[in-house]
Amino acid sequence: MTAKQIITPALRAASLHVRSSNLSPTLSKSAAAYLSSTTTTTAGGVVHTLPDLPYDYAALEPSVSAETMEIHHSKHHNTYVTNLNVAMEKLDAAVSKGDAGAIIGLQGALKFNGGGHLNHTLFWENLCPKGESVVPSGGALKDAVEARWSGGFEEMKKEVG
Repeated sequence: MTAKQIITPALRAASLHVRSSNLSPTLSKSAAAYLSSTTTTTAGGVVHTLPDLPYDYAALEPSVSAETMEIHHSKHHNTYVTNLNVAMEKLDAAVSKGDAGAIIGLQGALKFNGGGHLNHTLFWENLCPKGESVVPSGGALKDAVEARWSGGFEEMKKEVG
């Protein structure tokens, strides 16, 4: 059994600390795709990679500076990816040796770094430059906004800026 067979389902279920049955099918599918989008090395190990942003670092200015975006993506998020890969390598070694103590001892690093990687990947996908956002045509978010603001999303945007 490989580390990917052990940890990928655990990360999918545990990194957001919610039941997968409570997630929308679209979010579940996206999360599974993000965690599955890895590269296999010649040695058979799994390598997670920092995803490219779907926009330029400066695209969110003036709300978020290009410098903040670059640091947050290339350093902070990349640290989660790097540490997840280190933990996965250690897990592969522990599984190969049948070292249950080491496998159990890696749970925290796998959850923390795997969860950080997944959460940041979803975070980047939920940001967009001004003027490029799309108002949902239906669903729980639209219903909640319309219940709070009689003018829907336009009124909400005026109130919250």
